[in-house]
Amino acid sequence: MMKTLAHQNIPITIVGAGIHGVSIALRLLREVPTVARHLAILDRHPKPLTQWQRKTERQGMTFLRSPAVHHISPDALGIVEYAERHNRTSELAPPYAQPSTQLFWDFCNAALTELTEHQVYYQFEVAKLRWDKGAGRFPFRLISTNNQGFRSRCVILAIGADDCVYVPSEFTQWQRQFPDRIIHASQFTVSSEFGTTPARIVIVGGGLTAGTLAKSLSEHGHRVTLIARKQLRVEQFDFPPVWLGPKALTEFATETDFRQRYDIIQQNRGEGSITPDIMKVLVDAPNIDLYLETCIRSIVSVDRKEQAQYLQVETTQEVIRGVSHVILATGYQFDLRRYGFLKELVTQHQIPLLRGLPLLDDNLQLHPIENLFCSGTIAQLQIGPASGNIAGAHLAYERFREKLRLYL
Repeated sequence: MMKTLAHQNIPITIVGAGIHGVSIALRLLREVPTVARHLAILDRHPKPLTQWQRKTERQGMTFLRSPAVHHISPDALGIVEYAERHNRTSELAPPYAQPSTQLFWDFCNAALTELTEHQVYYQFEVAKLRWDKGAGRFPFRLISTNNQGFRSRCVILAIGADDCVYVPSEFTQWQRQFPDRIIHASQFTVSSEFGTTPARIVIVGGGLTAGTLAKSLSEHGHRVTLIARKQLRVEQFDFPPVWLGPKALTEFATETDFRQRYDIIQQNRGEGSITPDIMKVLVDAPNIDLYLETCIRSIVSVDRKEQAQYLQVETTQEVIRGVSHVILATGYQFDLRRYGFLKELVTQHQIPLLRGLPLLDDNLQLHPIENLFCSGTIAQLQIGPASGNIAGAHLAYERFREKLRLYL
């Protein structure tokens, strides 16, 4: 194993070791075992999937939304067979065998041993990504935050949306006033914020993250008010499963106007939805209040005798007093320009964007740069509504797999 990547020439580099980066690496290793000598997967964290694990733990998520056939391994039934071997089939929830988060994580850990065995994973936070078309066979230069650099022939961006949290404009001023009290869901942890003291929590949002947080906080004994601008939409999955099949994907590919593609994605993913089981909890739990078709007018502080700060939240429905925290489960607004290590690249090569999304070619190359591929949310104008999900990793890999083989 190379002790360092400095001054090396790596044929294929994957930036990001989340679900997509790991899934693509495992598929490459399974199909071409000798690829291990030519592959590096980079992430800022010491271990792969760290960010995914933290996210599920922060929310208190107990089961995945995706069915068991969607996971990081190329074997469609891999997690089902894993559950059977370990007598854990009870952790595959009906009706679509959704795995528990613990089962999914244990399965992933078993699969990650392949990355360890092949020694292809590096803790390496990319500070800059540069492309010099005239630099020979290895035109990409990746530079880390500690100024370590190496070259690569081909780069796959498997970056998530974590750098693109969305805070609605009306909340920015309130968040500046109360930075410790008004928190985006990506920075909030259910289990450690309050200890055992019951609190009054307001959650803003109408998607699965909002619903999961409300469920988890209520189970910890807190009083929760969930505020959404619209009625909650109940769906088993966060996009219609038809978007994993050839018919819908072929029709999507025939649409040449990227603006129309963007609109199609918005229509099929919308502003989020909640699964039937979470919705049942929201309706039945005695310590959850649903304020639907409701907006927040103001948030002010109220100090009580014990000098602890509480918030008073005025909504279009009523005033909520004694609020400990306001959690913004308002999702993400992807924009390639928000990734610091890509700013120079986007500007220098005038990469065309639509609402922050790159206009990739059919092989998911980041036009006009050659051999720079994309997977995940970044690829949605080519892959469609499933791009950011676990299943989207497989769809992306199928697009550029033949091109990758050229670099081995």
